[in-house]
Amino acid sequence: MHSENFDEEGLLKDIQLSELSLKISKLTFQWNNHSEPVKEAHRLLDEVRKYSLEISEYDHRMGSKLSEYQRNKIYNSMEDLEKLIPYMKNKIKPSEILENIVD
Repeated sequence: MHSENFDEEGLLKDIQLSELSLKISKLTFQWNNHSEPVKEAHRLLDEVRKYSLEISEYDHRMGSKLSEYQRNKIYNSMEDLEKLIPYMKNKIKPSEILENIVD
C-alpha cells in the first residue's frame, strides 16, 4: 500500500489561498463601498504573486514527497483564485483605467 505524505506547510498554503480568495470576493462584492478599491486590488494582486512564487518553491522543494491529494487541493485553490481575477477586473471603470495609465 502506498502511503501519502501530508504536511502542515501544504495545508497552510491551501488556507492562505482560500483566505486570499475570500478577500478578493469581498472586495469585488463591496467594490463601490470600499474607500480605495483600486489600491486594495493592487495589494491583493501582490499577494497573489507572492503566494504563486511560494507555491512554486514549495512544489519544487517537496517534489515527489508531496501527495497527489495535497497537490490537487493546492492546485484547485489556485484555479479558484484565478477564476476570481476577471470579476475584479470587471469592476474597474474606464476612468480608473485611464487614471492608472496617466499616473
